[in-house]
Amino acid sequence: MRREPKFTKSAVVAWARDEGLDSLPTSAIEEVLAPVSERLRIPPSALSQMTGINRRQMYPREWAPSRAAVRAAERLFHKGFSPGLVDCLYSTSVGRDFLEPSTASVVQAALGLSGEVKSLDLGSACLGFIDGLELAGLRIEAGLSDYCLVVAGENNRILLENTLTTLFEPGITVKQFFDNFASLTLGSGGAAMVVGPAANHPAAPRLAGCVSLTDPGSNHLCRGDFGGMVTDSAGLLEGGVALAAKTFERGAAEFGWTPGLFDLVVCHQVSETNTRRFAQATGLSDERIFKTYPDYGNIGPVAVPFTFDLAWEKGLVTSGRTVGLMGIGSGLCCSMMELRVP
Repeated sequence: MRREPKFTKSAVVAWARDEGLDSLPTSAIEEVLAPVSERLRIPPSALSQMTGINRRQMYPREWAPSRAAVRAAERLFHKGFSPGLVDCLYSTSVGRDFLEPSTASVVQAALGLSGEVKSLDLGSACLGFIDGLELAGLRIEAGLSDYCLVVAGENNRILLENTLTTLFEPGITVKQFFDNFASLTLGSGGAAMVVGPAANHPAAPRLAGCVSLTDPGSNHLCRGDFGGMVTDSAGLLEGGVALAAKTFERGAAEFGWTPGLFDLVVCHQVSETNTRRFAQATGLSDERIFKTYPDYGNIGPVAVPFTFDLAWEKGLVTSGRTVGLMGIGSGLCCSMMELRVP
């Protein structure tokens, strides 16, 4: 029987984010789609009204996902963490530079990390980063690593542009429009975190516990690549929040979680509706969920560490607080991690 990990020695000791270079307002996308919306009799402001996303950041089209991850890691190192301490690297992006080699190897080379560093790609849709933190923590707990670097980078400009092209194909239907709707919520960015020994970093947020559940029979609800992404948004929402409720119940059974335990919730950012339904399903206070989707959209696995960094910057991650890193990803998968700030 699978057991959920409980951490006693691990902490998130450094982190940083990278934002896309160009701001793309939702209104600009709606303006491009105006002829399609008019023909299909869809409200012209449907995207902003249904998602609550005002804008998102984008990189140049030619930038590979690794570049965003590298930029975030470089920011982390510039803050003072020595790259020479890293002995393990996980790349957790949905987007990859190539089918092979691993994107982690590209990041490793770009950062000038030693060949002694163990590196590999981890993929779990939008929850890859939380899984990366979990596995990094387990390496620290087992004494297999001193410091593990977890990164993710997403450049969704190509997918967005390909989606717009698809929506202008002759004969596109209302159903096909909304099958591609989720792709219009995507943004771009990068994030990096280092997990290391809590004993050496007494003020660092400590990993406490992590729970995960899956609903693999729902893997058909969202499928895509850079060419396009087809999503049953309603089915994904209903199945996702049901899985989230079960996952939080598992956290309650394993670690005594209650909705009131978490002073701050940093969750995967999708839209206004998804966030509200997630809060309702878990019993968490919507007011305690720090929201970045209005200005950054859905950045895939980058969203959780990206949002954490913004929350820290705004003074929301403070001493004595308990922080939840949580999310639902296509597959379906759900992961929730508890951090305690000393």
